[in-house]
Amino acid sequence: MIEAIERIATYYSSFDAPTSLDMKVFYWMLNNGYDAVGKDVQELRKSLTPETFQKVVSNYSTPKLTLEQIQEITRDYPFQLPLEIIDLYQKGNGCLPIGLADTSKDWNSFDNYFNFPFITDDSFFSLEKAMSMYKGLVRQAIHNDKIDPRWFPIDCFEDLILAVIGSEEQQVTSPVISFYDSDFILKIEWPSLTNMLLAWVEIREQSLNEHEFAIEKIHKKYSKGKSKTA
Repeated sequence: MIEAIERIATYYSSFDAPTSLDMKVFYWMLNNGYDAVGKDVQELRKSLTPETFQKVVSNYSTPKLTLEQIQEITRDYPFQLPLEIIDLYQKGNGCLPIGLADTSKDWNSFDNYFNFPFITDDSFFSLEKAMSMYKGLVRQAIHNDKIDPRWFPIDCFEDLILAVIGSEEQQVTSPVISFYDSDFILKIEWPSLTNMLLAWVEIREQSLNEHEFAIEKIHKKYSKGKSKTA
């Protein structure tokens, strides 16, 4: 997981993309009556007063979590999350760092992070949101035996949910699974979250976004491995 995060951090440090804070300001403005449509995301925040800007920032939790914070947030999850998820949230809570070589960066500032796109343009869930989604799944599981209480959601797009699988004894990795909240039929997407991230960054490192054959080759490369769901 650390290798994947470092490669992604290096990739994003090579160009001037909106930071996680830029995007948080943008979505806050969209939701609070500001005319933000079609405007430069990085410039929009300059139109806010210092007081309003501070109000926006204060609405968000820390961009990375300590092990103690992770344990506290997930105290109602009755299983052990895989180590790769723990590593992920210690590096970025719903975001990932931009470049790790610069030791002078303030890693408590969202301006040194970006929103990582899993299946949407938004990031994977913050751990707080993931737990909220998990509790919703548990409530549905009372009436639906297709829902496994070990499933831990990490992202969603409309009614498609991505999740990892917890266990009684902590594992290093977990398969990344998907299911729709209309039928909860499980599909294994990747043998691990680490493999998923490595595939994502390798495609972008090679600028293969429009090369379907090359993308499929990379997908096959990282789809290999054990994918136990039980």
